Amino acid sequence: MKGAIIRLGLLVMLLAGISRVQEWRVDTGNSVMLAAGALLLCGLFAGKVAKGVGLPRLTGYLLVGVVVGPYALGFIPGEGVKGLELVKGLAVSLIALVAGTELHLGLIRRVGTKVALLCTAVCGVTFAVCFGALFALRPLLPFLASMTVPQALATSALVSTVVVSFSPTVTIAIVQETSARGPFTEFLMALVIIGDLFVMVAFALAAGVTRASFGGGFDLKGLLGGVGWELFGSVGVGALLAVAMLIYMRRVNRELPLFLVALCFAAAEGGARLHLSPLLVSLSAGALIANLDERESQRIHHAIQMAGLPVFALFFAAAGAGLKLSTLVTVGPAALLLVALRALAIHQSCRRFAPVEDPRLRRYLWMGLISQAGVTFGLAALISRTFPSFGPQVEVLIVAMITTHELVGPVLTRRALERSGEARGDERPQTA
Repeated sequence: MKGAIIRLGLLVMLLAGISRVQEWRVDTGNSVMLAAGALLLCGLFAGKVAKGVGLPRLTGYLLVGVVVGPYALGFIPGEGVKGLELVKGLAVSLIALVAGTELHLGLIRRVGTKVALLCTAVCGVTFAVCFGALFALRPLLPFLASMTVPQALATSALVSTVVVSFSPTVTIAIVQETSARGPFTEFLMALVIIGDLFVMVAFALAAGVTRASFGGGFDLKGLLGGVGWELFGSVGVGALLAVAMLIYMRRVNRELPLFLVALCFAAAEGGARLHLSPLLVSLSAGALIANLDERESQRIHHAIQMAGLPVFALFFAAAGAGLKLSTLVTVGPAALLLVALRALAIHQSCRRFAPVEDPRLRRYLWMGLISQAGVTFGLAALISRTFPSFGPQVEVLIVAMITTHELVGPVLTRRALERSGEARGDERPQTA
């Protein structure tokens, strides 16, 4: 650990020197390449330091990204961080593919109904609490204060659907890191995945209602068609990818990690352009393979563990670098209040509605539901683009909440897995 701290310190000093040189010269290279290389190296060493002090590696990636990013020390240029969107899509697809390989039909039969019921309760209670808080804060929130009551109600509902969302990406990354296995881990993973499916459907409906409240008309047919295409189209494309992977592994079977990275990259980019959910595409592909060929699903799992470390380190370091700390100052009080109410609603609904046969679910499950990341970022950006009159202000509020959740969520998720007794603690060097 001492060596990692020294190397991390030297890297940060080197970045400081490079950033100073960039002020003197304009031909110092591509900002995206600089950001990618610097964040990758800093993330890898910060992950080791975080592990050494008992924190998740993921927290180390995020924190070092925040520190050297454009909104803190400024050693990484903002243009470079924005240029890493391709890496973000790739990482989400890889993580979702691994998660899919855990979704066996046996698991769905065992916990599917219970997960769906608890998910409905947690999402419903959290939505109601956040919706009430947002509407009550209407006089204090500039983007709501100038709206009519119907518009404020619709907008509060829209924002609340985003605030409810979880983070399958963070949860699955922590599960991989801790090598956690068991009923509690399965329940948690299924809950965050199904929860985000609920959120995507609810968001589409709330966006349609909000658009209608501002005079844009309520196109029910178009709305249902869009939601249906995103859900069922993603599952269909995921099935095609699963078939392609099985054919490759059985007939070619060479350089599997490289093939999976390339395929997930294509799924992320192609899915986004076709208005599909890259998360759901890869998740469906992984789940189908897991239920068709258990041996091949284990090979995929192992291959991504081998190839995914640099991608995951870069992804989470870039996510940290993109967090705008200044937003905590401008909308801090409202964001922190919503963070506290959301956590309280999740805690109480888990304590009240989680299955009684496993006491760990009522005690620790809520800690695994606090994180927010990729899906929440995406929905906030979508609000900003769809509703330019108030969307940018909503995005600032949600990003402020994500900043808080990204800093505490991974730690809580790891603690939940450890207290459940399912974290193996035999972390392999290759895992994120």
